[in-house]
Amino acid sequence: MSTSAGSGRAHPLVGRAAELDDLDELLSVVAGGGGATVLIEGECGVGKSSLVGALRGGAHLLDVELCVARADEADRRPFAMLTAALLGPSGRATSSPVGAELTSLLDALGDDPTGAAVLVERAGELFAALVRHRGDQHPWVLVLEDVHLADDASLQVLLRLAHEGAVSRALVLATMRPVPYRPALAEVVTAWTRAGARYLELRPLSARASLDLAETMVGGVIGPALRGTVATAGGNPMLITDVVRTARRTGAVVVLDGVHDTPDPGWLVALDAVVRARLDYLPAEVRLLLGQASVLGSSFVISDVAALSGEPVAGCWRTLRHAMAAGLVHARGDRLVFRHDLVRGALYDGLDPSGRRALHARAAWALREAGAPVHVVAGHLDRAR
Repeated sequence: MSTSAGSGRAHPLVGRAAELDDLDELLSVVAGGGGATVLIEGECGVGKSSLVGALRGGAHLLDVELCVARADEADRRPFAMLTAALLGPSGRATSSPVGAELTSLLDALGDDPTGAAVLVERAGELFAALVRHRGDQHPWVLVLEDVHLADDASLQVLLRLAHEGAVSRALVLATMRPVPYRPALAEVVTAWTRAGARYLELRPLSARASLDLAETMVGGVIGPALRGTVATAGGNPMLITDVVRTARRTGAVVVLDGVHDTPDPGWLVALDAVVRARLDYLPAEVRLLLGQASVLGSSFVISDVAALSGEPVAGCWRTLRHAMAAGLVHARGDRLVFRHDLVRGALYDGLDPSGRRALHARAAWALREAGAPVHVVAGHLDRAR
């Protein structure tokens, strides 16, 4: 699911007290002269950027400098992510001999994504030196968001640093989506893990925390209809935020006796469109296969999806691994499950009606052949009419 390019808190930080306590503890270690690394992993929209945004207050209180950069998949220049983090918007640093040489090297590399190997190697050494020595005078935090999108040259610098151990007087914090990683990132994660980095998995919010977030945004108690829609977000703060904002934007929220609710379901069409737009970053073949899988319900067997799509099981599995990495589906035994009913419903409602009926007809045939119960097959046949 796509998010905005800006960093910082996208919604109130709810249900993350334990994770924030962990990061505050690491900030104190850095402020006291130590070094630490933390790898934060979680699905898109689960709140990684909001957690990073919450660091700002603690860093300010402890007089710890905060440097933040977000990897941009569209920017494949060598060292693009580290340039944004360490050299600022201008991408130039001339106040020191190291900075001046690095600026000259980056100018020489220009927009060439490969560059001369010797220049890339030297620039990597200088970036590593900048990270290693930035804390000589002042403790600091290096936040690298979405490192799964980072350019390879920046990842090579992180690998070099990992092999040398924790950075003195610095907290290096990297956020990423779950596996599968591409090989360059997998090597970095492995190296930092061996170097003692702390791993922090940011999981979906609990049912109680999800309700707290929605009620915080609404400014009061929410009723059963809106509460039910919030529950379909599967604890994803970004999707919960989409639910509340879309309900308010469409004028669907009605307040009666202090309870905020959405008695007319007409606004859900607009919500489906918002949710589908969140998936635009996925390859077209992934969105297509997920849409086909949505016909089978909230959980499905890969061989059944293969029968619907006409693709080999192995090909379907390769495609669905992208959906697993994005946190949209997860494995449960021999089946896959949509993490968010909201997403599955939006994909299903976004199917062309005639195409949806055809998929139900194929599903009925495939499930009957696979020995599914009669009532399940009959349900698909009813929807195929």
